[in-house]
Amino acid sequence: MERSSDICNRLYELAKSHNGRNVDLDLNGVRVLVIQRLEDAEHVLRQNAGNYRKNLNWYRQMLGSSRFSEDGTAWKMRRDLTQPYFSKFDRERTFRLAAAYGRATLDKMIARSASGLSTLDDDISREMMCSIFIESFFEVKLSDTPIDLGLIAKLVERGSEYSFVPAGQTKALYSDRLAQLPELRRQVLASMQVFRGDTVPETPMLEGMRAADRDPGTGIVLEHELLTCLASGTENSATTIGWMCYVLAAHPQLQEELRALAKTFWRSGKTDWAHLSNLRPLANLISETLRLYPSTPIIGRLALAADRIGEREIEAGQNVLISFVGIQHDARLRANPWTLDIGDEATKPGSGESTAFSFGSRGCGGKQFALVELITILSVSWPMHASS
Repeated sequence: MERSSDICNRLYELAKSHNGRNVDLDLNGVRVLVIQRLEDAEHVLRQNAGNYRKNLNWYRQMLGSSRFSEDGTAWKMRRDLTQPYFSKFDRERTFRLAAAYGRATLDKMIARSASGLSTLDDDISREMMCSIFIESFFEVKLSDTPIDLGLIAKLVERGSEYSFVPAGQTKALYSDRLAQLPELRRQVLASMQVFRGDTVPETPMLEGMRAADRDPGTGIVLEHELLTCLASGTENSATTIGWMCYVLAAHPQLQEELRALAKTFWRSGKTDWAHLSNLRPLANLISETLRLYPSTPIIGRLALAADRIGEREIEAGQNVLISFVGIQHDARLRANPWTLDIGDEATKPGSGESTAFSFGSRGCGGKQFALVELITILSVSWPMHASS
């Protein structure tokens, strides 16, 4: 591969050419096992998870140490800073925020379309998702902060080039792409310093982060934790919104059916999260979008000791990639894995809802928050006018 971004295309190729089978690859001179079988991913992520540490040194170099890059005690300490809030957030409040920002974003989309623009830029969904996240957990509006989401997106793009670079070959392979990284990181982290001042309310989550930052024994840096939360909590959801729009455009009849269902909900007089969460076709479309086009297509692990995965002997130091693209398109798990199906197939093993957020002890902590956001936004994705 010339660029690490090429890996996404390669994953879809492997999901077709080696469907339901794991694959040994050489990526830039590094031997890698690509896991495409759900049972083998279960082994790595659940059954023998202690033998496979996160392999995200590139993530640390980009965003600093955080719960996403660390292991062991360092990871648990960082997880405990945020997970209680991601697990027990106010779903009704998030529903209200997502509905309000969803409608405002829809108006922007309509205005852009009316002006002659034929494509939907990522910036519009990125701003929407970050606005919901920041207001939900920090009670401040994105517009009242100096945060530049475009810079964060560029930082993530540039930093991800580290993903498949063997040790010592960074300059040879990606020097042109990485030249901007130090200055980008400096600018982004500087913008996060607003959370150290008194212009941002000290919510319980922020108070805990600040306290950990003040304790030199933790090694925790406030800006690193915040940047990781915003990058992961915004980019993945924004990407899913883009794919959801694509799926709806590609299936106009289904779009009209869901539109009618959502309109009935908003006109029912029972417009709260409890009732919306019972509309399974909406939730199933989100699950199928995540299955067909996972926003996080792979995660990396490194074997600490020898092991066995299926028929393969694993040596200590073996690089392992879990391909959610491969797992979620496995023909052993569903009859037509390349076809959208929001019926019973949507909830089968290997569905987007069950695997696209990863799973096991290191699964995505913000999964439930993201699902509330996404389903709510889907429900308001048409003009909210009397004639609609």
